[in-house]
Amino acid sequence: MGTELLTIGTELLLGQIVDTNASWIAQRLAEEGIDLYYKTTVGDNAGRIEAALRQALGRADVIITTGGLGPTEDDLTRDVVAAVLERPLHLDPAVLAHIERRFAHRKIPMTENNRKQAMVPEGAEVLHNPNGTAPGLFLQDRGRCVACLPGVPAEMKPMLAEQVIPRIRESFGIRSRIVSRVLKTCGISESKLDHAIGDYFREMQNPTIGVLAHAGEIHVRLTCKGEDPAMITRMLDDLEAKIRERLGPLIFGRDDEKLEALVGQLLRGRKATLAVAESCTGGLLASRLTDISGSSDYFERGMVTYSTAAKEEILGVPAEILRESGAVSLPVVRAMAENVRRRSGTTFGLAITGIAGPTGGTPGKPVGLVYIALAWEGGDLAREYRFHGGRELIKYRATQMALEMLRRHLLAVPITET
Repeated sequence: MGTELLTIGTELLLGQIVDTNASWIAQRLAEEGIDLYYKTTVGDNAGRIEAALRQALGRADVIITTGGLGPTEDDLTRDVVAAVLERPLHLDPAVLAHIERRFAHRKIPMTENNRKQAMVPEGAEVLHNPNGTAPGLFLQDRGRCVACLPGVPAEMKPMLAEQVIPRIRESFGIRSRIVSRVLKTCGISESKLDHAIGDYFREMQNPTIGVLAHAGEIHVRLTCKGEDPAMITRMLDDLEAKIRERLGPLIFGRDDEKLEALVGQLLRGRKATLAVAESCTGGLLASRLTDISGSSDYFERGMVTYSTAAKEEILGVPAEILRESGAVSLPVVRAMAENVRRRSGTTFGLAITGIAGPTGGTPGKPVGLVYIALAWEGGDLAREYRFHGGRELIKYRATQMALEMLRRHLLAVPITET
């Protein structure tokens, strides 16, 4: 059986709202072994919603809609579904009572147009919405299922997970589930990663492997389908072990793990402390580190020395180094890392300087040129990087490689050219 997702709302087409619902729904369906074949977005226009719905009914066994269940004139989903499936609408007293109670609880007068939300197509199951006034709807029609969900994520998500997915699995006798696991890498290109594990792509059918590029990271997604959860776990464990054997410390984490959190764990485990000095990243590195609860155990301070004068006055970078090498250079970033470490009394100093663009670049020092250095008592490590992308992406990638440099040092893994 195949599923089509129909997201409804002109604001989605205008780009005023990012359709995070579609991504979330797709993930949940995959986990539950429900195949999603199509995703369609349509505005608040009755004719176009009808055309999209008829197309979906002609090629999918399950149609899930989001949006268009509110009380206003442009909330058309309920009426169009009823018309296309030839199910007359009737007022549901229980739904109306629920809506009235919500308004009474909030001590807000209920306007007449809210009664529209209590209109239910004949034969539809009402999906209770404890988080809003718009009930969901579940209809079965000639071997197909149509589920209509609110567009508000806080209302849609529990309704899909708790009410719609169980009904779909029961209706089509679905027993299998799809489980994905993501291995996160940093410091290797997508092409080199593909070269390292490409034979597994060709060999594996279940589990399957996918490579996904993200900002500063390459993810390896392992996906397995089956009915026995224990068997799925074993198959994923076996494949993960093979990939880890190939990639080794290039893999820094799994699933929702973040590089800054894992670096924090390593610092805490060594009872080590850290201070950072930033130029082109403007405090982003310190922000990422302090996004982690408990980071005060190891993070001591951050200094944003954006100007050349600040590097000299706050960090004590020698004026002659700044004059001879320029603010964006290996000698300067080394001095930044060592001086922030020494002035903060920390185990490590981590520093970044570079040109984030889009202006400020020269033929000798182009936009995207970034220097990163790590200093500790008696030693340091500094590297030059050339990042691509817009200003925000260059800044993020610089912080990513700075964290990766520290992670590998803590694990005694050398930084290699990738």
